Amino acid sequence: MKPSTAAWAGAASLLPYVVMKTYWAFGGTAGKPPGDLAAQFRENGAPEALVWMEQHGLDFTVLGAFAGMLLLAALVLPWGRRLPRWSLLFPGWACALLLTPYGLATMVAAPFGLTVGDAGGWSPWVGVIGGLAFAGLGASLAVCALPHRRSAGRTPVPENS
Repeated sequence: MKPSTAAWAGAASLLPYVVMKTYWAFGGTAGKPPGDLAAQFRENGAPEALVWMEQHGLDFTVLGAFAGMLLLAALVLPWGRRLPRWSLLFPGWACALLLTPYGLATMVAAPFGLTVGDAGGWSPWVGVIGGLAFAGLGASLAVCALPHRRSAGRTPVPENS
């Protein structure tokens, strides 16, 4: 698969997640447990920054998804070539190695209530949508980082030699 195709696939895998989070940011409640999540965050000892974000309809995972999309763009668009190779490879591979298996496991476990669906009223489909987003983003980062790894440390050979 070409990196640009993988980047589009990663973006597409995030689309249901973005729609769900946007719906919640505008007051939607389908799939969420009843009650004030910000208050639950505070009771469970979450940092005040996360509580503030939840109070204002901004989920911290949305920021992570945005950072992942920015990394995907840097891996496939010309402006990303101006960045040091390690600044793309390290986060690209780290996210790929963490997000892909986590997302796959979440998609499989959620319908059985073994992940998000078993935590205080969350609907299982929330886990499936989140798992799709994480697995899709992770897999696309792996594919998009691959050409950068292949060219790492190699000196270009002049065409006329």
